[in-house]
Amino acid sequence: MVLESDCTVLVQKEVISMSKTLQHSIILGFALFALYFGAGNLIFPPTIGLSSGDGWISAMIGFSVTGIVLPLLAVLAILNAGGKFENLTRPIAPWFHTAFNLLLMVGIGVFVTIPRMAATTHELGAGVLLPSLPPWITVLLFFAVTFFFAMDQSNVIDRIGKYLTPVLVIILLVIVGKGLLFPIGTPVETGTENPFSMAFLSAYQTGDVVTGVLCAPIFLAAIAGYGYTGRKARKMAIGGILIAGAGLLVVYGGLLVIGAGASGTLGAGMSDTALVKELVDLLLGGSGALALAVAIALACLTSTIGVVAVIAQFLGHLFKDRLTYRVWVLIICVVSASVAMLGVGRIIDYTMWIFTLLYPVAIVLVFLGVFNRFIPNAGVYQGAILLTIAVSAMETLKGFGIGLSVIAPVLGSLPFGTSGFAWFIPALAGAVGGYVIHRFLIGGRISGGDTLKGQAGD
Repeated sequence: MVLESDCTVLVQKEVISMSKTLQHSIILGFALFALYFGAGNLIFPPTIGLSSGDGWISAMIGFSVTGIVLPLLAVLAILNAGGKFENLTRPIAPWFHTAFNLLLMVGIGVFVTIPRMAATTHELGAGVLLPSLPPWITVLLFFAVTFFFAMDQSNVIDRIGKYLTPVLVIILLVIVGKGLLFPIGTPVETGTENPFSMAFLSAYQTGDVVTGVLCAPIFLAAIAGYGYTGRKARKMAIGGILIAGAGLLVVYGGLLVIGAGASGTLGAGMSDTALVKELVDLLLGGSGALALAVAIALACLTSTIGVVAVIAQFLGHLFKDRLTYRVWVLIICVVSASVAMLGVGRIIDYTMWIFTLLYPVAIVLVFLGVFNRFIPNAGVYQGAILLTIAVSAMETLKGFGIGLSVIAPVLGSLPFGTSGFAWFIPALAGAVGGYVIHRFLIGGRISGGDTLKGQAGD
């Protein structure tokens, strides 16, 4: 009887342990999904679907690579680097982490991602429900809520995963489910020559690879906060990644298919926000405006809260805590609120050059982090990043119409140059050249992968 009692207690404890593990996995997966799913993630898939029409399958693959696979690999890359972005970039140069992070966080985070989400909340949410509501009121309330949730940096992930994401997921599933079960129309040929490339490049503007690089540390810190370490922490992280990936695939795929179904009935000249509103109105009728408003607010808030928390932590550390974490949160909210008053359209207009410059570098960093165990020396990192930056800078100048007579022929001569992937082969060539120089001229045998592995326990 004693043995039976002991066994019962052990089984009960195991069930409780498994229940908590499952609960933590779901909370973490939901939180990671919410960190990624912001304004651009709701706006761009329907637009891409509308543009691709009957080529939506190729477009979905292209969007999934940039919008799902690479962002989730970013978390794995940071995990391999011991949960710290600075560890991932250390083989490149001691200063690279600070410089690149400043460009990402200030250039994209403070001046693009965060204000765009606040502006979208008004244009697709509050402004639709209350047309006479001034934008500044929506923006003020948006950042007040953001400050409330972000000011406690130790519980950001837990708050998002427990309270905000479940409501967001339910609304998104209702919209996607209705769109798939009762399609608006049949996809038609739209004349888009390369839907894959178009979708791959358009997904740059979601900013999700950058979000993955920036937010992975707080996601991994939340796992540690639950008491998971070593292999259990890695297993928990991968579980959260898979849950988030499944959710993103369902929602992105559904929204893109809904947009493709409307390619025969809606004009291609509609703005991104107008298209989303029209589609939801067609699917849900009178209740569509309210559902969209709530979904937009939650999607934008969850992403904004996570990004604000990360940037505030970084700036506090960079300036040696001369200002407290909460003060940095307040500063970021004030600056981003000012930019948000420009509106979604004007923000999108000036953002593409920033993504063209920084996104390829972030993608290459992600691949280096994922495969760090197989990288023989630090020269691989240095060569790959150097040539990626060079090509990205040329593409950015080309976008501004600067030096076209010289830059355009160079980019056009590169493999995949006309498809927007001019950086791909130079990155590979830089990795090989960097390895050779580091191995035979510098004589270094320090492994970039070993550097990261050695820091994994930090």
